[in-house]
Amino acid sequence: MRSKLFFKGIYGDNSIDMVRDIIHITPMEIIGKRHEWCIKPHAHSDLFQIFVVESGSLELIINGESQIVESVSFFSIPKNISHGLRMNADTKGWVISLYDKSLENMLKLDTDIINKIDEIHISKLDEEDKLINDALITIRKCIEEYYSELPGKQHALQYLVGMMLLRLYRIFVTSSAVHLSDNKNKIYYRRFVQLIKEMKSFKISVEDYASRLNISSGHLNRICKDVSGLSPKDVVINFFIDEAKIYLRNFDMSISEISYELDIEDPAYFTRLFKKKTGLTPKEFRSQLGRK
Repeated sequence: MRSKLFFKGIYGDNSIDMVRDIIHITPMEIIGKRHEWCIKPHAHSDLFQIFVVESGSLELIINGESQIVESVSFFSIPKNISHGLRMNADTKGWVISLYDKSLENMLKLDTDIINKIDEIHISKLDEEDKLINDALITIRKCIEEYYSELPGKQHALQYLVGMMLLRLYRIFVTSSAVHLSDNKNKIYYRRFVQLIKEMKSFKISVEDYASRLNISSGHLNRICKDVSGLSPKDVVINFFIDEAKIYLRNFDMSISEISYELDIEDPAYFTRLFKKKTGLTPKEFRSQLGRK
C-alpha cells in the first residue's frame, strides 16, 4: 500500500500562517489556479478543514473514492484523512484550516464534539434546514472577519470559530458521516492519542503504549506512519510540545516547573527538545508572547 502524502502547510507549502494559532482561510479559486485545478491526494497531521463551495462544483477524492460536491455546499475533512480535489475554472469558495490542538483547547476536550468533528461530513444548502443555514451564516461571518482589519479581530475570530464548530456539531449529530474503508488503523491511532492524554507522562515508552493497546511496537509504528505520517515517538513528543506551549502562556510557572509538570526531569533536556521542535527555546517562545 502506498504511503500517504502529508503537507505541513496548505498544498505543498512548508508552513501555514494562523491567526491566533487557530484559523487560516484561503479562496478556493486561488488554490485552484496555483495547482491547475487539481490537488493531489494528501493529508494534514494537525489541521481540521472546512471547504465551502459557493459556486460551481468540485470532485472530492477520499481514499481513492470520488464524489461530486455541487454548490452551495460545505464539507469537513479531519486531520490525517487523505483527500484530493479536482476543480473547474468556475469553482469558487473557501478553504478554512483550523489548528487541531487549538480546537481541543477551545472545546475543553469535550469528547462528544471532538469525536463528531473527527468525521467527514458533506452538507448542501437547504433553505428549510435551519441548522445548515445557521452554520453557513457563521462560516461566512468567520470569512468576513478574517479578511477585515477591525479592532479586536483576533478575539472576534476566536468567538466565531467556537460558534462555527458548535453549529457544525449540531448538523453532524443529525446526519450521517462519510464512512471510510481504512478505519481500523484510525481507531487504534485514536486510542493511542487518548492514552497519551490520559497518562500525561513523558516517561512512558512506546513499548508500554503498544502493550496497553495489545499490539506490538512495530504494529503501532505502522499505524502511526499510515494515519499521521509520524513515528509513535514523534506523536508523543508533539503532544508534549503542544502542552508546553499552553503552560508557557502561564507566566507564573517557571521553565523548570513546566518541565516537571510534563514529567521531564531534566529542564535542560526539555529546553533542547522544545527548540528542536519549534526553533525557539521556551524563553524565546515566551518573549514572542510579550513576556521575557
